[in-house]
Amino acid sequence: MNKNIDKISFKFAEYAQRAILYEAVLTPKPGLVDAVNTGSHHDMDIFTFIDSSSNLFKGFYLYAKAGLECTGSEKELFSAIRKIGIQVEKDMFKATKNINTHKGINFSMGIVLAAAGYYLRDKDIDENIILAPSDTDEILNTVRVMTEGLVKSDFENIKKKEKLTHGERLYVEKGFSGIRGEAERGFPTVEKTSLPRLREIGHSDMSMEQKLLDVLFHLMSISDDSNIINRGGLEGLEFVKSVSKEFLMTGIIFEDGFREKIQEMNNLFVEKNISPGGSADLLSITIFFGMLESVFS
Repeated sequence: MNKNIDKISFKFAEYAQRAILYEAVLTPKPGLVDAVNTGSHHDMDIFTFIDSSSNLFKGFYLYAKAGLECTGSEKELFSAIRKIGIQVEKDMFKATKNINTHKGINFSMGIVLAAAGYYLRDKDIDENIILAPSDTDEILNTVRVMTEGLVKSDFENIKKKEKLTHGERLYVEKGFSGIRGEAERGFPTVEKTSLPRLREIGHSDMSMEQKLLDVLFHLMSISDDSNIINRGGLEGLEFVKSVSKEFLMTGIIFEDGFREKIQEMNNLFVEKNISPGGSADLLSITIFFGMLESVFS
């Protein structure tokens, strides 16, 4: 077992917290809370996200430590971190006065942190972590093993429930497996789309703002974002994919007026009450791996 468990766990938690803060302050973002705009949300702002992000640090540390200390199977690790996640979620809601800022990323980042710890538990490394893309591939494969059968096990009895969550209702009505399905497949949207794009532009002369917005729009152009479907239905999802693809094709992100163009898009998203929160969570996961791979240096 790695002798630097505490140091590595803290470093993982630091990267995870920085990743969700990078996403939160990224401005402007269409339909999402950013540093100056609340997007399609009326019950939260950037300060709510900062409160929530600060509160999640302890949980991020515990997820990573659980992976680093695990002596059992990947399945046993997943069972252990779900228990941690229940308390982390309660603490988040307490910090935000029952506003759901980070329920999705608590789930996703928790799995990724635990899987990263599990992969590195027997490696001779310290907190100065720099991973290769092949290491990231192995971590995502660990995620797949951890979460195998997750969708079926979580959803098999939901038809008997009187009150369904948004995710459960989407699964029953439209067959969308949401973030559970994304996790069970090892976050393929990150692995095959957003992370390769971040690696491609990470060392470019683009500003950090431009790099992360570019990656966000790549995610929005392909992600079956359940947050969007909840608010705007399948029509809303196709709208987001379409305008995101057009934005990327025209190369607006490389032009001086890109902020104004995104703000115009934000107005449309607000009018339609659309928020691509699932894509924002996947951006945070992408940023986390980018930090581990040192793509920003």
